[in-house]
Amino acid sequence: MEEREYQEILRQLPFGYACLQSLQGSDGQPEDFVILDLNPAFEKMVGYREEDVRGKRLTDFLGKSEAGAYNWLPVLRQVAAGGQRAEFRHYSKPLKSWYRAAAYSLSCGVIVAVFQEIEPAKALAGREERLEELSEELEMIFDCTQDAMFLVKVEDGEFRYLTGNAAHREMMGFGLEDIQGRTPLELAGPDLGEIINTNCQRCMETQKPLSFEVTRNLPVGKRTWLTTITPVFVKGSVRYLVGSSKDISRQKKTEEELAKRLQHEKIISGVSQLILQTNSTEVFFNEALRLMGEGIGVSRVYIFERDRDQRTMSNTYEWAAPGITPEKDNLQDLSEDDFAWWIARLKDKEVINYRDIEAIPDINTKEILRSQGIKSLLVLPVFIEDEYHGFIGFDDCLTYREWSEDDINCLQLVSRIFSEFILRKRFENEILHLSYHDLLTGLYNRRFMEEEIRRLDTPRQVPFSVIMGDVNGLKLANDVFGHQAGDELLRKAAKIIRESCRREDIVGRWGGDEFVVLLPNTGWQETEGIVARIKEKCAMESGAQIQLSIALGYATKLRGRDSLWQALKEAEECMYRNKLLQGKSYRNAVTSALKAALFEKSMETEEHAERIKKTSLKIASALRVSPKQRDELELLAMLHDIGKVAINEDVLLKNGPLTEKEWEEIKKHPEIGYRIAQSTPELAPIAEYILYHHERWDGSGYPSGIKGEEIPLLSRILAVADAYDVMTNGRIYRKALSREKAIAEIAKNAGTQFDPEVVKAFVECCGGNQ
Repeated sequence: MEEREYQEILRQLPFGYACLQSLQGSDGQPEDFVILDLNPAFEKMVGYREEDVRGKRLTDFLGKSEAGAYNWLPVLRQVAAGGQRAEFRHYSKPLKSWYRAAAYSLSCGVIVAVFQEIEPAKALAGREERLEELSEELEMIFDCTQDAMFLVKVEDGEFRYLTGNAAHREMMGFGLEDIQGRTPLELAGPDLGEIINTNCQRCMETQKPLSFEVTRNLPVGKRTWLTTITPVFVKGSVRYLVGSSKDISRQKKTEEELAKRLQHEKIISGVSQLILQTNSTEVFFNEALRLMGEGIGVSRVYIFERDRDQRTMSNTYEWAAPGITPEKDNLQDLSEDDFAWWIARLKDKEVINYRDIEAIPDINTKEILRSQGIKSLLVLPVFIEDEYHGFIGFDDCLTYREWSEDDINCLQLVSRIFSEFILRKRFENEILHLSYHDLLTGLYNRRFMEEEIRRLDTPRQVPFSVIMGDVNGLKLANDVFGHQAGDELLRKAAKIIRESCRREDIVGRWGGDEFVVLLPNTGWQETEGIVARIKEKCAMESGAQIQLSIALGYATKLRGRDSLWQALKEAEECMYRNKLLQGKSYRNAVTSALKAALFEKSMETEEHAERIKKTSLKIASALRVSPKQRDELELLAMLHDIGKVAINEDVLLKNGPLTEKEWEEIKKHPEIGYRIAQSTPELAPIAEYILYHHERWDGSGYPSGIKGEEIPLLSRILAVADAYDVMTNGRIYRKALSREKAIAEIAKNAGTQFDPEVVKAFVECCGGNQ
């Protein structure tokens, strides 16, 4: 076949054909190519006519940029240099089609290249339209995504926004034209921009997706976004960053609330466990305040307790964070009057809560808080059994703090735990106090004193002195005036003994009316001085119904090997000797005091007693009673109404008839008088006569209702003499009768109220001239 035919065939081929001659450079290697021949298909493919390209260098009309998706030159040089076959792909811009190419080396640097269309232009155009549709759809999806999305280009070490969807533009507060080409610092400012820029840099360096949180304070409140940046690689290097930001404000708030709730539960649990773990008040409060202070992150936590009697309040426990100055020592014994605004609100169970103390309306309170460097403040009242006890305070000296409702609820619960702990400790202390103290006098009880004797019975305590005291007349006081009067006598005795001793001396109630004082390292001379002070204070005591008197004895242990119990026994023996020596004079004094009290308190006078005595003795003579009974009758006439010293004066001196209740009280005086007499040896012989001196012959008297000769004779005699004196001398509520009428009245009641024989003797001896 001739060459012309071959050329015609090549021109008719449906695929592109070109023959090229290589041109060598200075280094002897192929540098460029001249087109020797080509067919129409190749002309169409490259978009040039044959006469424009034949004999021209390949780089002159095609250029590197025209090589499109593939650079021909390196492949053609390789084929020309090595004589090998090579294949590559080429995109034709004029035809908008892709071609598969093959290049062959013939000889003398001649290269043949054949190009075959991979996909027809029409089909490719359809795909481009579809791609455009997909691009629009993707752009719509991108813009409608609720999460903020953005694209950043990495160029010369800088990050510049290319685009962002609607959510991103809304988040940043800028339009698309404002975003494009801007850096994070230019767009978001130094604070937020630096955060974004730093994380973009880390993502580019690590070449891995990176997530971080960004929080901004907006007019609608604090918002938080979770941002994820993903690197996009082009030819092995990061050229773009694709970012997405999701609003996690609600989730973040929930997490914060959960974390705070867990922290609150931890505080409550920790404080509750402390109650079980420690019995020390100081350890409990110091550790509990630390748990609260560290748990909620404040500067200071403290407890103030009030002294109700002194009307003061003091900072009793305090915790201060590192670097914060404690104020406890500066806040002691503060007058409540200086905090009237403060105290009034706490007593009304209000919570004092100020983000800024400058908003507090009370100037004095504000100045005190300023001096402590406080910015924000929360104060909760503490009540114990519904009585205001003090308060718990929380100071923030570093920030202006908002106290949430959950914070306050948690701390109020802790406040109630504190109240329960204080109440429990109060009960425990009361129980402990009661276990070692006498309930009536407040002194130590016998159990404690015995333990102290065992503890202190050592050689290093000598000389060791012991005082024992016994209150005189306690039984009399109980019998006459009731146990309340006896209790008061014991309380006064305890007070005098306590005040007469030194602070370090140990004073206790040994039992009943006995007291013991332990005096370690004290000789007999100092002990005598204490005994003398007790006696002197007793003598000065006045106003009591029975004069306070204490029989005292003491002893001193001088040698370490001696027993303290022996010293106590010697002190007791000494006390009883003194009690015997003082007994008669004390009883006489008591008897005289009772008589004086009787004459002063009631309508009974000494003259009345003398008249009764005179009449009674006359009757006794007529009845020939014994001398001993005459002596007893004389004493009975003077003290038969001694029981009236314990009767209410308003009843004794009432001007008018007595009520039934008042009359019942009056009728108690014989029994009271009986008990007084029984308690006094000098009066014991007439005790029974006193008891029955208001009984009647017919059994209608009181207090026992006995009759006839069951009533002692001396009581029957006294009844007649007493009635006669009352009738002839009168009372506030009754006028006096004449002698004759009085004698007639007594005679009339013989056999009912009075003993007939006694009345007969009375009439015989008293019926004539007195």
